Amino acid sequence: MAKNYVRENVPLSRFGVLVAQLESIVASAAHKPPDALLCFDLLSDLVSAIDEEPKESILLWQRKCEDALYSLLVLGARRPVRHLASMAMTGLIAKGDGISIYSRASSLQGFLSDGKKSEPIRVAGAAQCLGELYHHFGRRITSGLLETTNIVTKLMKFNEDFVRQEALHMLQNALEGSGGSAAASAYTEAFRLIMRLAVGDKSFTVRIAAARCLRAFANVGGPGLGIAELDHSASCCVKALEDPVPSVRDAFAEALGAVLALGMNPEAQVQPRGNSQFAPKKLEGGLQKHLVMPFMKGSSICINVKLIREIMV
Repeated sequence: MAKNYVRENVPLSRFGVLVAQLESIVASAAHKPPDALLCFDLLSDLVSAIDEEPKESILLWQRKCEDALYSLLVLGARRPVRHLASMAMTGLIAKGDGISIYSRASSLQGFLSDGKKSEPIRVAGAAQCLGELYHHFGRRITSGLLETTNIVTKLMKFNEDFVRQEALHMLQNALEGSGGSAAASAYTEAFRLIMRLAVGDKSFTVRIAAARCLRAFANVGGPGLGIAELDHSASCCVKALEDPVPSVRDAFAEALGAVLALGMNPEAQVQPRGNSQFAPKKLEGGLQKHLVMPFMKGSSICINVKLIREIMV
């Protein structure tokens, strides 16, 4: 947790005034839900103030600001508000005392671990913020990737589409932020939940999020993915190219391109920590099986330019 640098008799800066206003909104939320427009305007000013204020001023109010932002997120906020709150949290930690990244990530993970006891909108807010923290500081909190993956598995059981979508977006950020440097078990679980729970979800927005997770997995080197996993991933992507929703087809076309590109380039395949048995291999015949043959069979699938671009890059 960031140290409490607040001092008595220090004149309030613009940043300090905004933090005080945010604390007031959070304190009154027990009696009346925060006004979304008021929160949006205040957080927009707060994000700007964090960029403009000197580090010394940020340090004076960092602890109080982080606490207020966290409270606002877990109270439940609409997506535009929680997006700004997450931006403010990451900007605050990046410019202020960076050590608080560990305690903030841990507190969000703790809240999400008991997610089924909370309202969906509260869970979505915490998930979005944790995802942003991974996006900016992922390599510093890679030790928590396995726990985060397990949390995503729990959140995929929610009936609300937006919770499952936010959970997968968090996983995407965690995979990209970690950069393939986490433990092997974390990637094994992440791949399993993407393939078993996400790619066939009934909601098209969740399927799009699953495709982006798969693409992120490939873009960071597919840590621990062997030939069987690469082949299975590609097959699922090809099947998804027949999805009735165009945006889903686009997302899986990009994922297929990334998976095939990784399969063709063993040097780019990453060996995760704790898996000394991993040996990168080329996906022989991958292009023929997953790209050429489906179209030669007269499938209704249309060749997607995004897919070709992914492979050629």
